Amino acid sequence: MKIVFYMYKLNAIGGVESFFYYLAKKYKNFMVYYSEGNVEQVKRLAKLVEVRKYNKPIKCDIFFSNYRCDIEVEAKEKYHIIHYDPLNVSFPTSYHEGWKYIGVSKVACKGFKEITGHDIELIYNPVVIDKPRVKKLEGLNLISATRLTSEKGGDRICKLARALDLAGVNYHWKIYTNKRFLCNSKNVEVLPQQLDLRKEVAKSSYLVQLSSCESFGLSVCESLILGTPVIVTDLEAFHEIGVNDSNGIFIDLKMKNIPIDEILKGKEKFAYTPPKDHWDKYLSKESDYNPDELIKVKSLCRLHLIKENLSLMPKQEIEVTKERASELECLGYVSVI
Repeated sequence: MKIVFYMYKLNAIGGVESFFYYLAKKYKNFMVYYSEGNVEQVKRLAKLVEVRKYNKPIKCDIFFSNYRCDIEVEAKEKYHIIHYDPLNVSFPTSYHEGWKYIGVSKVACKGFKEITGHDIELIYNPVVIDKPRVKKLEGLNLISATRLTSEKGGDRICKLARALDLAGVNYHWKIYTNKRFLCNSKNVEVLPQQLDLRKEVAKSSYLVQLSSCESFGLSVCESLILGTPVIVTDLEAFHEIGVNDSNGIFIDLKMKNIPIDEILKGKEKFAYTPPKDHWDKYLSKESDYNPDELIKVKSLCRLHLIKENLSLMPKQEIEVTKERASELECLGYVSVI
């Protein structure tokens, strides 16, 4: 059975990108198609599942689209996964005949029904994360990893930093993002995005996520699994995935009465189990995918492949591993035959 997941754009970081990665770590025998992609994200996925750039109608048995239903596809079953809170984002939400829908949380399902009138299936995001062996840093160390889009709370980050500064708190806050971000505090350090921040999160005092809306909150879930408490806005989705007073601190959306003393006090060690996903309803844990299997590709331009020490002319055909084909295709150098 051929199962395909599609995302128009695979960004360097993001919740859906993490969803694909954890899905591929836990479940197998599906393919990922994209229209635009970050090469590092594609390379990471291609070690686990087959990854292809979309350039013609997709034919499969089961098709899962993420955010868009306007893709050309022939499938026995078509699903649209709702990764967002439909009531609080500007992304258009509608119901299409012939499609089935899956929400990644009760928040997503409830919002979809309120807008469209249709009940949809709930399947939580899978989270498969290995705990690194690290020691907590001394002092108050905060970390955020976010794309800082309009709903991700960049203004709240600045307000929390200002509150900590005015209170005379000695702290260090690392913010990993893909955007230029200015925060007028000597204690805030803005850094380039990274695919794997497990060690940094595990060493920190808190992960901070001050979003305006969320449907799940994968980075928050990851942090709690790693044993690092969180500072979050008081959103229904964070309560749903298991943030509570033992592992987190809630801040009012309007940033009123910021609990500085509670932040400084810290949290005792806690146990945390993420919501159980049920993707085994559709996917298998067995895999016949081999990233080292050879596949034919055709060059799209004149180029020299350093890894292979090979010069190619346009339209020349060669064999490379499936993993390498995914990388070269993402870079726009070849097409898979």
